[in-house]
Amino acid sequence: MKKINLLVIALLTIGFAACSMQSSIKPGSIVKVKYKGTLADGTVFDSTENKAPLSFLVGAKQVIPEFEKQVTSLKAGQTKSFKIKAADAYGEAKPENIQELERDERFKNVDLKEGVVIFVNRKNNKGETMQIPVKVVKLTEDKVTLDGNHPLAGQDLNFEVTLVEVKEAQAPEATKTTEAQS
Repeated sequence: MKKINLLVIALLTIGFAACSMQSSIKPGSIVKVKYKGTLADGTVFDSTENKAPLSFLVGAKQVIPEFEKQVTSLKAGQTKSFKIKAADAYGEAKPENIQELERDERFKNVDLKEGVVIFVNRKNNKGETMQIPVKVVKLTEDKVTLDGNHPLAGQDLNFEVTLVEVKEAQAPEATKTTEAQS
């Protein structure tokens, strides 16, 4: 009987420890993180070094979903390194997003240089005109080749992230009360 009691206590202890390690970060929470993002070759593509931490609202699709998942597994003060595959980050580069256009009136007043990002007008599904960033990847006397892929498309991303702060989600009633008092 004593062995069974010890086994039950051990299982409860393990269960409690596992529960206490789970994240309590819920959708609607605001988190602040410091991070460094690198490519496979070690090139830093983004960092909060010498900047304020990045803040985002959990569940609002403000960051890459896998980045959010990894961050919400942390507790304040914890640091974690992880990799996000290209398919789960900005996707693979799509050849159809690279277009060769005539160097015509559209480019008359545009300072074109290879490697420069310019904005072009495109209509979205609703017929609204949006400005889309594209990179000039090749220039000839009569042609302009533009790449509309995200600059990090096709790249696996490595992150080192420290969760700085979590502001818990407020219940809708608490939010209304706070707003009414303002």
